[in-house]
Amino acid sequence: MLRLFLAVLPAAFTPQATAASQTQKVKNTAQLDTLKINVPAQVTVKSGNEFTVQSNFRDQQKPKVTKNGDNIEVNVKDQKLWDQINHSHSGKLKHKVVITLPQVINPKTVKINSGTLDFKTTTPIQNFQANSNAWNMTISKANFKQSKLVSSSGDVNSNDSQIGTTMIKSESGDVSLRNTKLQATQIESEGGNVLLEKVDSNQPLKINSSSGDITMKQPNLTKVTLSSDGGDIKTHDLIAKDLNFNSGAGDVAMDNQKSITYDQLQLKSDSGDVQIKNAKINHSKINADAGDISLKHVNIKHKDN
Repeated sequence: MLRLFLAVLPAAFTPQATAASQTQKVKNTAQLDTLKINVPAQVTVKSGNEFTVQSNFRDQQKPKVTKNGDNIEVNVKDQKLWDQINHSHSGKLKHKVVITLPQVINPKTVKINSGTLDFKTTTPIQNFQANSNAWNMTISKANFKQSKLVSSSGDVNSNDSQIGTTMIKSESGDVSLRNTKLQATQIESEGGNVLLEKVDSNQPLKINSSSGDITMKQPNLTKVTLSSDGGDIKTHDLIAKDLNFNSGAGDVAMDNQKSITYDQLQLKSDSGDVQIKNAKINHSKINADAGDISLKHVNIKHKDN
């Protein structure tokens, strides 16, 4: 397969350098199938008028920009630089890459492997995948049909976005989704907390947390499954039809300012307390093996226990 590189295609790529940074321009990007970004740096993706890659790497380390048909790759293979970001989990990254996407393009797939990631473009993307390794990831005003977000010890944040059918995996960082529209979604968190605030979805939502808390504030959902081994589960003004909560050692608290109707509630707590306030439940099964149960202004039509 013929691959065209910056060094042999000066007409397609135009480097512009200064003492502090250098910019590579990519032409003929009206049709873009796949964009792959693989750089050990702080990465920012934003909207603009033309496709550019700006970086502050030294000349011999700068990202290689490759255009092969409707596919573009931005790549740094220096293993020492990758080792640095994988073993340094504090402070700010030395190297920075800013990628500007033209607003007219509509890439089918975007894959990013980086350090700190700040993705802030409304460019519609069918399949978005990102791994920020040990660093934080922030998605703002995005428009995805499908997404997979992965971080080992950094936080994963989504603000004012539509991220579609979603899989989020975080080992020890927090997950925070605010003003975000979802489709079918699964969140796996080992040690961090999970927060969903003003999140909308008409598809099933499932969250598994090993030791972190799960908190929901004013979400508008349909089917919700929450499971936490050691953390608390807290919901505030949760709108949904079908709820399934499972808590190991943490407490479960459902708090509504006004009464909200739920079709089904299955709740199991091994050793934590259960508190529910202002709810009408058509069918319920509530078990608290070693904890206390407190129901305030709760009306249950059918109890299975």
